[in-house]
Amino acid sequence: MSGPYRHIGARNADGTLVLTIEVEQVKDFTISEEMRYELVHAVKSREAKRIVVDLRNMTFMTSLACVAFIGVRQAMKDVEGRVVLCNMSDFIHKVFSAKRLLVRSKNNGNVAFESAPTLEEALAMLATPDEQEA
Repeated sequence: MSGPYRHIGARNADGTLVLTIEVEQVKDFTISEEMRYELVHAVKSREAKRIVVDLRNMTFMTSLACVAFIGVRQAMKDVEGRVVLCNMSDFIHKVFSAKRLLVRSKNNGNVAFESAPTLEEALAMLATPDEQEA
């Protein structure tokens, strides 16, 4: 874990804020809320417009955990930024899909997320401002 955070790591990669979820399972309200606070703090303190959330370490989450990620989108609503989720396990992908939080286009709604299979692909998606459908 990096910096002042218990549940996430935060670093800059070529002008993109990369947030790595460090917890393996998010299945209760307390962890979800702490993670939401940390994610939003990282986004706001860095004034990020391009964010990748790396979920490589997370193997399980309840739908309650989606609130933590929606907090990231809400924190960015004034800057019209983009958020890409990457390295999702099949289970995590199913949770986001069931909640209709994954989109094919960056212009489809303000609480949905783009996704990429890997961190490298997520960074490439955000490298150009006029990226087409994911």
